[in-house]
Formats: sequence, C-alpha cells, structure tokens
Amino acid sequence: MHPVRDSDPGQAGLEAAAHNALELRIDRALTDAEWAAARARLLEFVGMLRAWDRKTTTSQRGNVEVLCQREP
Repeated sequence: MHPVRDSDPGQAGLEAAAHNALELRIDRALTDAEWAAARARLLEFVGMLRAWDRKTTTSQRGNVEVLCQREP
C-alpha cells in the first residue's frame, strides 16, 4: 500500500486502495506525477457523481414512479 498524507484514515485508506487498483490495472507502479494527475481526475469524477446523486435524490422526493407493464 502507498502512504497517503491525510488526517482522515478512512479517506487515506480509500485513496491508497484507488492507487493500488490503478497500479494493478496498468501492471506497473505509477510515478508521483501520474498518480497526482489520476487522483485529480478521480476526485473530479467523484464530485460529478455526488452532484448527480444529490440532484437525482432531490428531484425524486415525493415523486413515485411506476414502471409500465405490458398488457396480457
């Protein structure tokens, strides 16, 4: 595992896991510069997902959707 400088051990563990997963995927060690770039892109993507989730959750409150079923 790679050391992560972060005050939150939960966040540090997640970051280390992401770092290791990327290295396993590309089958080599990432340089510090490569990890910094990948980390920035991952954080940007996570931010997009969180914003999307907040928007989706907010818009669906009180709105029950029923899937259409085919008639026999």
